[in-house]
Amino acid sequence: MKTRRGRRSRARPGTGRSRLRAVAAGVAVAGLLLGGRAAYLSLDGTGAYRTLASEQAGGVVQDVAAGRGDIVGMGGQKLATSVKTADVVATPYQVRDPEKATKELSRVLGGGMNPKEIEGLLTRRGSDGRLSGYSVVARDVDLGVARKVRALGIEGVYTISDAKRVYPDGDLASQLLGYYSDYGRAYGGVEATYDGRLSRGQDVRLTINAAVQQQLQKALSESMSRFHARSAQGLVMNVRDGSILALANVPGYDDNHYDQAPGALQRDRVLTDPYEPGSTFKAFTVAAALQEGVITPRTTFTVPDQIQIPGAVVHDSLPHPVEQMTPAKILQQSSNVGATKIAERLGGRRLYEYIERFGFGRKTGIDLAGEATGYVPPYRQWSGTTIGNIPFGQGLTVTPLQLAAGYAAIANGGRLVTPHVVQGHDTRPGPRVISPRTSSIVNRMLQSVVDKGTGVCARIPGYRIAGKTGTAQKVDPATGAYSSTDYVASFIGFAPADDPRYLVLMIVDDPQGDIYGETVVAPYFRDVMGYTLSYYNVPPDPRVAGVAPDKRAVCQT
Repeated sequence: MKTRRGRRSRARPGTGRSRLRAVAAGVAVAGLLLGGRAAYLSLDGTGAYRTLASEQAGGVVQDVAAGRGDIVGMGGQKLATSVKTADVVATPYQVRDPEKATKELSRVLGGGMNPKEIEGLLTRRGSDGRLSGYSVVARDVDLGVARKVRALGIEGVYTISDAKRVYPDGDLASQLLGYYSDYGRAYGGVEATYDGRLSRGQDVRLTINAAVQQQLQKALSESMSRFHARSAQGLVMNVRDGSILALANVPGYDDNHYDQAPGALQRDRVLTDPYEPGSTFKAFTVAAALQEGVITPRTTFTVPDQIQIPGAVVHDSLPHPVEQMTPAKILQQSSNVGATKIAERLGGRRLYEYIERFGFGRKTGIDLAGEATGYVPPYRQWSGTTIGNIPFGQGLTVTPLQLAAGYAAIANGGRLVTPHVVQGHDTRPGPRVISPRTSSIVNRMLQSVVDKGTGVCARIPGYRIAGKTGTAQKVDPATGAYSSTDYVASFIGFAPADDPRYLVLMIVDDPQGDIYGETVVAPYFRDVMGYTLSYYNVPPDPRVAGVAPDKRAVCQT
């Protein structure tokens, strides 16, 4: 090789040795820098090490729970909050005596971890067979425990500041709240719907009353257990403004252990699972006919226990002789035949229009994500069979939330409300669907259901209660026909009936041994509504009697 001047280059004496010394010096400096960096990381225990360690482990840690806002109930109770914790981590190749370290850590971490498991984490190896540079020994330990770990002074074992999302009341309103995962993502309910606000450190304050919520969950669980049912749902709502005081699905799960709950349990079925409502829907048929003036409270119908309609036969639940029934008595006895006769007088088109007015077939607008619309067949698809079964709640589906919102309009004088769970929601009255007069008439008819009809088990001493039972056949998915063994039992009612404030809806899916809303649900409705009235100090009316003596045995919970 020649230089630019054409002379052959020659190395000067000592040049090779100088280069070797320079390289050695560079390595030494780099070693000092890395050693200093390792010492800094070991002593500091901050997010810098955590980020480096997580990258070595192949993951990205998002430590944002620490600054996440709380979810707070109506009384100021924290339903979801974040607490400071720490992770215990190790650099296995730095741990000089894993056996001794295991004994010391086992003593400090307590009996929750197996010593063999700890030793395995301290001696973890990578895919290349070498001791790993990062291993998580324990997550989310108490800060006091973390201090004890640091006091051990084990080389290669460190603690890293962390935060954990906790739900102080365990399974209370779990589907409503949703959860915030260990990986920094929100799932379901309030956590996901208001993730942006919460992640900015802002609290979300709910209309949920923790005490009423607990009572609702307890009652649903008791009915489900007693009748060996598949599941149960319910809610408590203020009929005047749509604020929800309680919303529950059982069986539930503990948000603190969300990873142990199957997806089906995490779904908020009050919002997401439409069903055929059965006889609870009859109140809307009666309200529409009254509003249109095709019937009055004194109108009578000749009601056998079954009638032929195009393509089907409509039956009442139990055989009975031909009776003369007013609209109130049709609701009291929950007559399918009577409801169909009222609808025939109203006409299919007008019935369909009122179903739409009451909000069925569309979302209520609740301030939570995931709400279903239910299904109301378009009027152009109605047949003679449709006018025979929709009046008593077959052939269409509704969500429990839609049904509650519809009944709130009946209770509050005829205006729709928008259900909501977050404080500060616009509570101005919605559109009018029926007149105050029609609302009052249907209210009195629903009171008669509880006073002397199928809802007698819902009576509460000292209060007038308006409500309706439901016993709906379920469609067999294998055959597409109505099942003779699978039912949904329900009860919905509001109180005090003379000046309605609160509404309770409870639904029990596939009860065994008894299928009727009167016995499966109404007694438990009584417990929840009675508790709610007492909690809010709603004074009783001494003129109102208690539970009818002849029904007391079957009404016991």
